[in-house]
Amino acid sequence: MSDAAEVTDELALERARSMVSISYEYLGLKITDGGAGWIEQTLTIRDELLNGDGILHGGMWAVVADSSMGGAIRTMIDVDRERAVTAQLDIRWLRQARGDFLRSVGHLVRRGRTLSHCTAELFDGRGELVGAASGTFMVVTTDSG
Repeated sequence: MSDAAEVTDELALERARSMVSISYEYLGLKITDGGAGWIEQTLTIRDELLNGDGILHGGMWAVVADSSMGGAIRTMIDVDRERAVTAQLDIRWLRQARGDFLRSVGHLVRRGRTLSHCTAELFDGRGELVGAASGTFMVVTTDSG
């Protein structure tokens, strides 16, 4: 378990960026900022991600919130030996997202030995708060560690 006092923002961002996968590229999800215990991700909104009513599908909001919270934990763990696995996710849609992107800022609220608790705030292209999320994550040791 890493201590926030020993994790620089540069190291934290490096740890978070190590989670980027082909699914991030496919969805248009990018890590745009971060530091020890927090991360910001931005999803570019495009037609393939809209629901039948022409607005961003709620499942995409959940992906972005879950990823930013998991990324916040990742900034504080040994990514060569540990990973964060979602155990519970709650999301609240406050209003429709407007603009070209959805931005999520995830924060690690509490890191325990087994369970970690996080929050995320989601903002639209106008900078308005449009959603909020909370999650519980298990930090598990990887087989390679």
